[in-house]
Amino acid sequence: VNRNNNEGSNLSLEMEYEPQSPLAVLATPILTVDNALALKVLLPSVLLESSDTTAPLDKFRSLMGSLYGVAGLAHAYDLLFGGSQLLVAAGAPPFESLPLQGQALAILWCLVGPLSFIKSRFGGNIADLGLILYGGVEIGGAFAIRSGYGAGELDPFVNAIVVQGIV
Repeated sequence: VNRNNNEGSNLSLEMEYEPQSPLAVLATPILTVDNALALKVLLPSVLLESSDTTAPLDKFRSLMGSLYGVAGLAHAYDLLFGGSQLLVAAGAPPFESLPLQGQALAILWCLVGPLSFIKSRFGGNIADLGLILYGGVEIGGAFAIRSGYGAGELDPFVNAIVVQGIV
C-alpha cells in the first residue's frame, strides 16, 4: 500500500495459485474470473462507498427534495392535463373551476416542488427551508380545500398532515 498525501492510496495485490488436484486444475479458470471480478469490480465499489462522506441527513434532504420535485411536476401535469384527479378526490372542483385564489394556490403548490428540489441541492438549512415550504404549502392547500369544500373521498388535511409528519 502506497499513500499519496491527500490523493488517497494505491493498493497492489498479487496472487499465485498452483492447483494440487485435478479438480483444482478444472477450477482455475473459474477462480481466475472470480478473482478478477473481486479485484476489478467489487473492491473498487466498496472503496468508493466507504469514501462517501455525505451525511445521512443530507442524503435524506436530497431524496425528499427529489421526491417533492417530481411530485410538483406530477401535480402540475394532473392539474393541466389530467382532469385534476387529486383535487377532485380531495373534494375540490377541477383546477379550471377553482376561484382565482384557489388556482394561484394550486400553481404555487406545483412550483414549490421543483423549488424544493433545487434548494435540496444546497444542503443544510437551505434544503430544510425548501422541504418545510413544500410541506407548509401542501398542508395549507389541504386545509383550504377542507374548509371550502369539505372532505371528498379522502380528508385532504389529515392526509397532508400524516404525510408531512412522516417526512
